[in-house]
Amino acid sequence: MRERNRRHFLHDTATLAAAFAALPASRALAGAEDAPAPGDAAKPSANETIRVAVVGVKGRGMDHVDGFSRQPNVKVTAICDIDENVTGGARKHLEKLDPKSPPKYYQDIRKLLEDKDIDVVSIATPNHWHALAAIWACQAGKDVYVEKPVSHNVSEGRRIVDAARHYNRIVQTGTQCRSHKAVQDAVAFVRSGKLGEVYMAKGLCYKPRGSIGQKPDGPIPAGVDYDIWLGPAPERPFNPNRFHYNWHWFWDYGNGDLGNQGIHQMDVARWGLGKQEFPKAVMSSGGRFGYKDDGETPNTLATLFEFDDAELQFEVRGLVTNPELDVKIGNIFYGTEGVLAISGYNTWSTFFGPNLEPGEGGKGGGDHYANFLQAVRARDPKILNADIEEGHLSSAYCHLGNIAYRLGRKLHINPATESFVDDSEADALLTRPYRAPFVVPAKIG
Repeated sequence: MRERNRRHFLHDTATLAAAFAALPASRALAGAEDAPAPGDAAKPSANETIRVAVVGVKGRGMDHVDGFSRQPNVKVTAICDIDENVTGGARKHLEKLDPKSPPKYYQDIRKLLEDKDIDVVSIATPNHWHALAAIWACQAGKDVYVEKPVSHNVSEGRRIVDAARHYNRIVQTGTQCRSHKAVQDAVAFVRSGKLGEVYMAKGLCYKPRGSIGQKPDGPIPAGVDYDIWLGPAPERPFNPNRFHYNWHWFWDYGNGDLGNQGIHQMDVARWGLGKQEFPKAVMSSGGRFGYKDDGETPNTLATLFEFDDAELQFEVRGLVTNPELDVKIGNIFYGTEGVLAISGYNTWSTFFGPNLEPGEGGKGGGDHYANFLQAVRARDPKILNADIEEGHLSSAYCHLGNIAYRLGRKLHINPATESFVDDSEADALLTRPYRAPFVVPAKIG
């Protein structure tokens, strides 16, 4: 296992992982399907204002603020961030839109969730907070838009799904490619049979990632509630290299680029192959090459997922590299008659025959926030382009790839239980120990 304190970590998590793995995925949370819907689930009218709170407003969270603010009959009424120093941009943006009604500010998400004036919670926190924030929001009667990956580990994703169903909430995953016309058309083409038999899908995350250097632990900055930032993660001293954005490269908080940029392309690959279950096996190889820094996650990674009828390959390349079919961030689907390439989020093209002669293609974007709000108004999760179940599966694929990398061996999977086959060491990494009181519940309801 490529990390510190392996024995300690596995000892802490083995009992919970074993109990979770013993349950079928659909029954991991008792009674979730039969629970009554709490609260008022009446359909809001098209003219009724939906009030949104955005949690985490540095980086991706600002897109949430802007994206929801642009929607008709929607108001971002509150923002939440543990770092007061990064809230200025969101506040100014919202105050400019409505000077007479500035947004409320919360530093503690628990206080925000007590606010009865909030209908939707949009989550753009570090990954280790996604599941707990989403589950708490569902329990508080809020609908949820949660960034990708929806979970920090496999078991959390299933618990969010069950919470959404148990509390009758609309929960959208922030894999916005699902709402882009180009990607929708490309996936429809892949599944139409025009490529012949599709035998392989590939996700590409060729995104430059330089060294983050090495920094010593230091004082907690003024205006930061570091205890809340740590949340479910183990207590440890503050370090600026484990804080804003660079948390992605540490296992306690992030999931490397496989679970950062890569989750988008993993989702499209799985979608194109039509896989609604876990693979039967996974293997990964790679490392953090080219420099020495504080980061723990690989900047170079090749992962292979096995199915009976096809395979899914995924590559992370964070150093200098060439594109494939002019794709660096995107997907390639291989069929017996041709190949389809998706470049970025908005363009696709096809190539046929041994000489890869150009074929059909297209472009087009979309509005993932609008799709979510349509489902909220209709109280119908079937409208969602990226329902939480889809988010859980694609996030889990990323986690499975990382587990195989960390253990350094091929892993066999039982899709029915969403756990590994006779492998307690791997099962231990399906979950984590939680730091009280920031505990993702083992059962919902």
